[in-house]
This record gives sequence, C-alpha cells and structure tokens, in this order.
Amino acid sequence: MVLLSIWSIGLSIYILRKIKLPSKKGIISSAVFALLVSIAYLGIQKGIEAVIFNGIMAGIPTLLCSLAVFSVMEKNYGIKIISKGKKYAPFVSIVIAVVSGVVLSIINILLMKDSNAVDFGISISRLMVCLSPAIFEEIACRAIFMAFGLYAVGKEKASKFQKFTIWFMMCFPHTVAHGYDIVSTILLCILFGLPFTILQRKRDITSAMISHGIVDAIRFTIFGLGL
Repeated sequence: MVLLSIWSIGLSIYILRKIKLPSKKGIISSAVFALLVSIAYLGIQKGIEAVIFNGIMAGIPTLLCSLAVFSVMEKNYGIKIISKGKKYAPFVSIVIAVVSGVVLSIINILLMKDSNAVDFGISISRLMVCLSPAIFEEIACRAIFMAFGLYAVGKEKASKFQKFTIWFMMCFPHTVAHGYDIVSTILLCILFGLPFTILQRKRDITSAMISHGIVDAIRFTIFGLGL
C-alpha cells in the first residue's frame, strides 16, 4: 500500500503542476478528507502520535490526491464527487450506495465466515476506522487514477483501449496492494474493486465512499479490528 500511495502522490503532483489547485471549496473539501483519514484510528491508537503517523501515511496522500481530483473535476473532465443536476440526485446516490454496500457486505461475510472468528461489537472506534478505507482508498487508490486517465485523454473521446486502461487502473493496483495470491486478487478485484469502480465512473465518488465504508463497518462490527 505504501508503494501505491507513493505512485498516487506522484500522479497528483503531476496533475497539480499542470492544472494548478482547485477552487477554495475543493481545497477545503480536500483538507476535510485528509483530516478525517488522519483521525480514523484514534479510537484504537491513542495520542497525537497516532494522528501524526496516520496523517503522514494516509492523510497527506488523501490531501494531495483530493486536490488533484477536484482540480480535474472542475475542468469538466466528467468526474463527479456527488451527482447533481437532477431532482433527488444526491439522495439517489446515497440509496444506491447503501444497497450496494449491504449486498457487498453479505458477499464479504460469506467469504470470511469460515476463516475468521466472530467478534461482534458496536463501538465508535470500529466505525471511525472505516473512514480510512472509505476515503483514503477511494480517493488515493482509485479516484486519482480516474483523474489522471481522464486528464491524459483530454477533451477528445477516449478510445476503447484508453477506457479499459482507466477502468483497469481503478480496479487492479488497489487490490494487488493488499498482498493476496493471484487467484484471491482477481476474485476480490471482480467482487469488490469493480463495483466500487462502477460507482465512481457511472454514479459519483461519494457513492463509492459510502458503499466502501458500509462494507468495512459491517466487517469490523462482526469480525473485529484484528484483521
């Protein structure tokens, strides 16, 4: 995951050097994302040291990648943080995210139930941790590749190969970074990476964040944090 973060940081810096910072709203939103990711583990890792460590490891990549994603979005490259324009569009995004999150959670539980002991518990710490995968992974491990791909293609219509490359980069590197064997990696890429990518490309980034957060929230609630 460290190498993927470095890669993402490099892409975000490249984009920001080319098209500069986003608007004030984009900068503030990026800072909020980074802050939430930085404090995500406070419930299980006490002290300012935990915030600093998580800020360096996940907060900074989230900040830089968010800035780049917002910057590309504001240049009308087809990225949506939250769907707008139609009546109830944000509400529809939330509904889609919740439904997909529940469905993916059921799949996740079925995959994990035979190899992980149940450690059921509902707590603030277990829910706070979900902020990291929901925001950091969806922005710095997925959306940044979408932003870079769309920026690289430009205003011209993307070829089939270019479209495939964007989709592949949004799915595969993040799954590989988890360190599973090749069969498990392909399976997880199809079952989880692809649905989150579809949400980002076909709906908006917020729906992917919420869906991802629900999957991990249910996972941590049932199986605990020691995974």
